[in-house]
Amino acid sequence: MSSNETEFRELVSRLFDEYIINEMPAHLLRLHPDTGPIETIQLIDRFSLRSYYETTANEIREVDIVPNADEEWEDAITRLIKDKVRYAILSHRWVNDDSESLFQYIQSNVHVKSFDWRVGGLGKLYAFCQKARNDFNCTFAWCDMCCIDKTSSSELDEAIRSMFRWYRNSHICITYLQETDSIDDLAEEEWFKRGWTLSELLAPFRIKFYGKSWAPLRPLHESDNDKYDSILQEISRITRIPETDLMAFMPDTNRVQEKMVWASNRRTRRVEDIAYSLIGIFDVSLMVAYGEGKRAFYRLMEAILQRCDHWEIFSWKGPSSSYNAALPADPSCYPAVKTTGNFDAEEEINNERYIVGDRLFSLTNHGLRIKVLLVRVEKVCDTVVEGTHGSRKRLVFSHGVLGDVELTCMHSKYEPRMEWAFGIIDFWQQYRDGGGALAFIDTCRKSRPYTAFLLSYHPNESPDARWRKEMTEDVVHIWPQRHIYDSLTVLYINKSVTGV
Repeated sequence: MSSNETEFRELVSRLFDEYIINEMPAHLLRLHPDTGPIETIQLIDRFSLRSYYETTANEIREVDIVPNADEEWEDAITRLIKDKVRYAILSHRWVNDDSESLFQYIQSNVHVKSFDWRVGGLGKLYAFCQKARNDFNCTFAWCDMCCIDKTSSSELDEAIRSMFRWYRNSHICITYLQETDSIDDLAEEEWFKRGWTLSELLAPFRIKFYGKSWAPLRPLHESDNDKYDSILQEISRITRIPETDLMAFMPDTNRVQEKMVWASNRRTRRVEDIAYSLIGIFDVSLMVAYGEGKRAFYRLMEAILQRCDHWEIFSWKGPSSSYNAALPADPSCYPAVKTTGNFDAEEEINNERYIVGDRLFSLTNHGLRIKVLLVRVEKVCDTVVEGTHGSRKRLVFSHGVLGDVELTCMHSKYEPRMEWAFGIIDFWQQYRDGGGALAFIDTCRKSRPYTAFLLSYHPNESPDARWRKEMTEDVVHIWPQRHIYDSLTVLYINKSVTGV
């Protein structure tokens, strides 16, 4: 064997080991035999998986490596390894009779003939394994009911943080919709209302939907990957996720508002899972700590803020986090993104020429540091509005340039001596020749209104009274009636006080 061939073999071996240890699930199910009814379902670890595929990795030759455009040599080798090390993965909805201890059961019961079919979830598991082997020729399978040792906190932590990647690396994601008989039933399917299934929908490159009788919703001979089938149009309508994202979603901290809307109507059993289920979608790292409650979502927002520089992350309504008034309590605070569809030529020029909003905001030990265009309110009056849930008090904020803005404040009492202001966050920012920046807003923006914080000032509250960010039932939107041009104001927003 030449030195070049030896180096290649060592490289393949290293990349193969790295892929098995770092990219594959900690446990998989080995399905046997390869044809006919499955007789044994054996729970194996990564080392057993490595032994099984070691011969396959050794068969890789240098001529087999054909890098795609802009693909590194090592990435091309890893891609080939991934194509050979295949496993099917199950996406489903947990129901009350699904056993939380199937891991221990499968460990001690390898032979299907010995299965106690009264054990919750065992029938679903077997049906999934049959589909994985018969429909997609997968010798290995993964299911969250039995492939995670939940008695091991380290393994559970790794599984939660790696879940998106494991679904992405799968050969096929078999999705079981237990309330669906046909595509016409999809809108009522509970699977689309659960938190974890959002990443299970977006992560896989290949997915196949099965109804409650385990029949594919679209025949296999017509579609072995529903990511590129007409069914996607109906799923896009139900989930409000664009088809382009359903087909080829890329995780990142961009488009925060839009992604939070996707998660806004979904539920999880544990409140912490609202945050943990979004780790992979935003491609952030988060320590898992069940018992922390709603603090988990605050930590998720902290992690997103470290890599996000777009103002829309603050375009939310409703209750704030109890840890910082600038951040929302949960995904439901984000409303759907709306535009008028009208774009003025000057607006487009300004978007290209100037920075929109403060792109250097950051969390500090004094709270969120952010620059805003501060516009003080000239007049405030309250009014009573009758609604389906009774009457409620709303405040009307008047300004000569901004007109009247009507809002309902949450957990805030209106006092005549209070001062109010709008902190506009999506201004256009223009740098001056001598240094420093000026911000402006203009009537040329037609596509959407400007977004702002509602700020209040309580002069008698304390000796160092500062601006406070108020919670409102609606996102604060403003349509200016003429041009406003001014210096920027730096705010420090924490859980109770907004400093200047």
